[in-house]
Amino acid sequence: MQVFSLKRLFLFLSLLSFLFSLTSAQYQTLSPSQTKLLIRLYHILQSPQALSPLNTTTNFCYLPQSPNLTITCSNNQVTELIVVGDRPFSSNWRNALSASFSIDAFFTTLVRLSSLEVLSLVSLGMWGPLTSKIDRLNSLRVLNLSSNHIYGDIPKEISTMTSLQNLVLSNNYMNGTVPNLKPLTGLAELDLGFNRLGPDFPSLSNSIVKLVLKNNSLTKLPQNLAKSLSMVEKLDLSFNKLSGWVPSSLFSLPSIKYLDLSHNKLTGQLPETLTCSNSISFVDISNNMLSGTLPSCIVSNSSNRVVDFSWNCLNMVDMRYQHPNSYCNEGALAAVLPPPNDITTSKKSSTSLIVGIVGGVLGCVAIIALIVGIVLKKAKKQGRFEDGSVFKPKKGKSVAKSSRTPVDKRHATQAARLGAMEVTPYRIFTIEELEEATNNFDHSNLIKNSAQGQFYKGWLQDGTTVVVRCLKLKQKYFSQNLAQYMDIISKLRHRHLVSIIGHCTSDDQDSINTPTMVYLVTEYVCNGTLRSHLTEWRKREMLKWPQRVTAAIGVARGVQFLHNVSVPGITGNDINADNVFLDHTLTAKVGNFNLPKLPSNKNHKGASESSISLFEENIHGSIRNIEQGQKEDIYQLGLILLEVLTGKPAQSKNQLDSVKSLLQKGLNEGQEKLKGIVDPTICGTFAMDSLRTVVELTLNCLTENARDRPSIDDVLWNLQYSVQVQEGWASSGNLSVQL
Repeated sequence: MQVFSLKRLFLFLSLLSFLFSLTSAQYQTLSPSQTKLLIRLYHILQSPQALSPLNTTTNFCYLPQSPNLTITCSNNQVTELIVVGDRPFSSNWRNALSASFSIDAFFTTLVRLSSLEVLSLVSLGMWGPLTSKIDRLNSLRVLNLSSNHIYGDIPKEISTMTSLQNLVLSNNYMNGTVPNLKPLTGLAELDLGFNRLGPDFPSLSNSIVKLVLKNNSLTKLPQNLAKSLSMVEKLDLSFNKLSGWVPSSLFSLPSIKYLDLSHNKLTGQLPETLTCSNSISFVDISNNMLSGTLPSCIVSNSSNRVVDFSWNCLNMVDMRYQHPNSYCNEGALAAVLPPPNDITTSKKSSTSLIVGIVGGVLGCVAIIALIVGIVLKKAKKQGRFEDGSVFKPKKGKSVAKSSRTPVDKRHATQAARLGAMEVTPYRIFTIEELEEATNNFDHSNLIKNSAQGQFYKGWLQDGTTVVVRCLKLKQKYFSQNLAQYMDIISKLRHRHLVSIIGHCTSDDQDSINTPTMVYLVTEYVCNGTLRSHLTEWRKREMLKWPQRVTAAIGVARGVQFLHNVSVPGITGNDINADNVFLDHTLTAKVGNFNLPKLPSNKNHKGASESSISLFEENIHGSIRNIEQGQKEDIYQLGLILLEVLTGKPAQSKNQLDSVKSLLQKGLNEGQEKLKGIVDPTICGTFAMDSLRTVVELTLNCLTENARDRPSIDDVLWNLQYSVQVQEGWASSGNLSVQL
């Protein structure tokens, strides 16, 4: 009996000792110096909610973990610090910390936590350049500073942090060239998306598993890129400015599962012999300028693979979702075959390639010579060339004068430069062609008669439906001045504009060299306006949330193009939901935008010295300067966003102020309040964070002080961020709406 009691006592003491050791191992206390450092960081970050309430008596190592805060300790030192705040990236810096914040002071304090291995500081409103002091945290395995307002270059010292395995700096304002990251031989994840980095592609070690560089300014893919991506599983290079050929080796990377090259300017054909990795399950090459036939390996195993190849110039696919070949010809003319660095060929195939290239060049020369001969012969029959460039017809009222002929090489260069253009090549029409198209401008074809001109519906000989806009000049202009002006007009073509595809000028019979009428030929968009798709639910397809944000992005891109197409830009436009048209693919196109002003004949007797507009000023009055015009366009864009959110336009200033107040209240009081304000037809189709981003952007665009409104680039950034959040929500098993 006594032996049994001693055995029980021994077991009890052993259990007690084990529990004590376990508790001691789990229960860490920080050194006083480390505690003071955390308190100081808390104050420098202006008391973020995730760290409240903390004081010197708080046992940081024993705080319960949460989605917003994790602190892990070892040997009385902080080894892991994860903080997620409530100040995400905002285009107008609304969520940034106040001017008293010092990023240098913050990192000077932070690097004294020298045992840190995991550092994640997300949505804390930090702003300023990332300091080179970051390399003092040489034990870091994970560095995540995403969704802040950090700007400037990525410091080159980051290349010395050889312990890094995960580097995430996405959703900031960082720019410039990414430093050489080859020394980071253990780096598995690199996410630099949604910055302004470029133009050079970063140098990487071959340890990368996840590489996200979307929404930056990268311009070219290295042809030997695959050598450094032998372990990559996810590669996202979408929404950059990448041009040239697609390295076919990217599709056959041994571990690749996710490949996104969409929304770039990639050209050429993918080889028919392209091989695809068995592991690849997602491929997006949409919205590029690829031509030819889609390789069979991409579309095979379609039940186990998501593939998007829309909006290229591919053959043997559904042409409703492809551009015409002319869209890609300029960029893809020299990109029919993959580059030599990307294929392995024998001596025989190399010889064949050389022969093919020589033959192709000779063929092109012959074709060009033939075209030139035909043009010259036709010119000789109909009239003559004046000053070597301006063509004069033999007879008729029509005066088709320009600083270049329709086949001018500069036109092709300009078309290639406008990567988003989705219209037919620009051309000069004769008045006879337009009379035939409109049945002599018959009243039955009159669409609109306003101060901005008469608008006629017409049909060209090839069956294309167009709109002919007739503008009467307010004074007479020399042909040379008008030709220069029409050259500017010819550049107003973009996928998200109701684009001008040609023009014609005509004159009085009394004065053949001074045109009095200008006819602008624009594309005809037949699927209704954005407003009709938001309000006329009995007639139109009602747009769900993803479709609405996509349309808003299209409007913003059209406005961005207008602001940058010329110097000064085209601003102060009449942008509203009735002037935004949707085509059969629901692509948004801005119509009724302003035209540049036509300079008057300064040396012409009796002519005014001031610039004369071809159109009456719009209803918003004159624009004092270009900056005011840009900010006015942002305000109009805000009204469109408000209509996208609520499904109806604001009818008065009082109603507008009331809706703005409700939206602000919804942001402050929570998602249920916000859901009660937005259009009920989109309920269940949006991610709350996606909706909140657009609501915040809308209020910023509609702020009374024009200086506080975001730039058009910031508007685009936020809308694209909203889409990214929406896609993440949909891919997590929530409701997804097919665009």
